Amino acid sequence: MIKAEMALADLSFAPVMHEARLTLGSSYLVPHSHPMLETRLVRMPGRWFLVVRERMAMSSGDSDARATVVDAKDDATYDALHRDCLLWPLDYVLIEAAQAGHRLRIRAGVLGTAPVYCRVTDDRVSVSWDSADFARGPAVIDTEVAIHQLVLRTTYAARQLYTGVVLLTERASLFVEPGGARYRYPEAVEDTAPVDDDGKDTLPTFAAALERAVSLRPWLEGSVSLELSGGMDSATVAAALASLHRNIDSKGILLDGEVRAPQVRRRRQIADRLGLADHTVDISAYPPSLDLDTPRETYGFCREFYLEACSALWSSARDKGRHTLFTGVGGDELFPAYLDEISAEAAKGPLWGRDARSYAEGLLTTRAQAVARSRPLFDAPASPVPVTSLLANACRSPDLLKHGQWPVHPLSDPQLAYLCHRLPRSSREGREVMRRYLESRLGGDVFPKGYLKETFAHVLPALVARHADRLLAQLRECALADLGLVDRDAVARLVRHVAATLSHPATSALASFLWLERCARQASAAGFHSGAGPGAATYGT
Repeated sequence: MIKAEMALADLSFAPVMHEARLTLGSSYLVPHSHPMLETRLVRMPGRWFLVVRERMAMSSGDSDARATVVDAKDDATYDALHRDCLLWPLDYVLIEAAQAGHRLRIRAGVLGTAPVYCRVTDDRVSVSWDSADFARGPAVIDTEVAIHQLVLRTTYAARQLYTGVVLLTERASLFVEPGGARYRYPEAVEDTAPVDDDGKDTLPTFAAALERAVSLRPWLEGSVSLELSGGMDSATVAAALASLHRNIDSKGILLDGEVRAPQVRRRRQIADRLGLADHTVDISAYPPSLDLDTPRETYGFCREFYLEACSALWSSARDKGRHTLFTGVGGDELFPAYLDEISAEAAKGPLWGRDARSYAEGLLTTRAQAVARSRPLFDAPASPVPVTSLLANACRSPDLLKHGQWPVHPLSDPQLAYLCHRLPRSSREGREVMRRYLESRLGGDVFPKGYLKETFAHVLPALVARHADRLLAQLRECALADLGLVDRDAVARLVRHVAATLSHPATSALASFLWLERCARQASAAGFHSGAGPGAATYGT
């Protein structure tokens, strides 16, 4: 939500807001400009704060207004405005400064919609929602983070792929003063537990919570699009939106193979019954890029695998003046199965996931395997927002913002998640309450039990098979092998295995490797180094 370059010494200057840019001496802070965001600067002698936050449905002010500047008349007024920011129910980034001691604090909101990356050097603080901004100068690759990513162990944490660059996880804060910086995680939220099934119908409560979640932000006529995959999650968001509003565009990627015909039919049913204007692109027309050559744009720490097709949809929305994108992100985590409800085997996770991790571990050098077996001890505490949703935001939001889109994920709403996590098993199992909600809005023929689900699992294996020779030629030079993290021959074997078998688990391992290989090549080209903090060593065989 904000990009900034600040010298601590410049905090002695009074902040000046000119249009959409705050300056202090040679330092600057630039809030992201978007109709769904608002910026407020609050000043008083000796201290100030700047907040960039999502606009609420009932918030005052024009959506096109520039930053609001408030000169607080006294400490009580300042503190009340500050408290209002901390209690804001939607997402925000808050930067606070004190002239005395040149002290700075940066806080992140609870939703994590746009990531907040920070780097602190001797006397400077850099902030950005785009991790690619930190790839344009010397840095150190954190090999421990890279190894855990290689073996598909996703972590939501302050620690990132480059040492010295941190992610402000939800509700986290960073305090900086001359000579020191401290990062603070928030308190973990308490674990939830389901309530007993008292026979009460849970559908009305679920429907009310869902419609509340889609109504929290302003509705600007003609400005909204919806990611509609054809699955239950995005269809649920579509049904809730359509019950409240009209003039909604739906966007989606059409797949090939056996899932295409039912996907097309289901999309048509949903669009016709909800009154959506549907627009699709074919994945075959915008296939993912496997090219390892130098990219046109700098890579960040993570990226949407199917960015090419997504970009085509996001660009079409922007070109039509639609700048707010509702999604079904978060739906997979709404209805958890608790340990006493599943078998010991199911608790280990899906078999394909374990197979994918096995393929990934097979790429590593002996010393890297030893690191992979250690448990990462730097994860953020439990959050009111599902971790997979927060990770999806970090992955997708920078590119969405670059395409003029602000993402909204109603199914990641903390209150909705809390409600659904506590539903009795009969309402959670098989997403029963969501299925009933869709049946009430769309009829029973759109999502019958056992319907054929859309999946991207077939896209990458076939693509690897078509481009295997080129990939193998490019991988004669392997940056991750040069760092001592992977075995070059094992990588080549995995490429050939995917090309020959089209194995989905093997492809998952290869896709993770290819992304990190791109980042490592970019680092090498920029003269980066590798390590894992002070005293770090290269991992060799």
